[in-house]
Amino acid sequence: MRLLSSLLLAMVSIVSLAHASPLPATGNSGRPKTVLLVGDSLSSAHRIPPEAGWVNLLQQRVDRATTTPPSIVNASRGGKTLTDALKELPDLIAAHHPQLIILELGANDAILGAGQQTLEQDMTRLIDMAQASGAKVALLGFEIPAKLDKGHCADMLRQVYTRVTQEKHVVLLPSLMAGISNKPALLLDDGVHPTTGAQMRMLDNAWPTLRPLLIN
Repeated sequence: MRLLSSLLLAMVSIVSLAHASPLPATGNSGRPKTVLLVGDSLSSAHRIPPEAGWVNLLQQRVDRATTTPPSIVNASRGGKTLTDALKELPDLIAAHHPQLIILELGANDAILGAGQQTLEQDMTRLIDMAQASGAKVALLGFEIPAKLDKGHCADMLRQVYTRVTQEKHVVLLPSLMAGISNKPALLLDDGVHPTTGAQMRMLDNAWPTLRPLLIN
């Protein structure tokens, strides 16, 4: 009887494991296998070679930092807004199944005149959508320069970043372009977008925020 009971217990355990929900596709110690970055022109290598962009440099740094680096999918595009991202994110999640989603958005909306309530609602919806997929979320902000600061949109965006990330418990980098936007030598002739030479500085700005999420 004792042998029969042991066999029955073993069979029940096997059946339970077979019907258990699959674990998220993460690497060692919960490291993400796939990272999705959704951004605008700051992350899309605007008017510079794609391989020189800071996101590609991020992939290279992660590759060197660990033997199990995640794959970074860059879904950034010049001019992308929160509204665009809300339409695109469901398909991106379905296609790539990311465990970490990095958002670098909001500046275009603010510059184009979106109000604070709209910004907060759209950013919250985007983060909710990302978190509902089971992914962790990080937000990379942008400090709007004076030449584009119409109607105090820079201060408004700063407040939105802070409020939404605190409410949603999301990691925030206040400005991806810190130490760059005020240096003309690091900007293209439009005075806004970073040059090839600025990309490593952008990576260095982002690294302290992203490293714990990428390689633990």
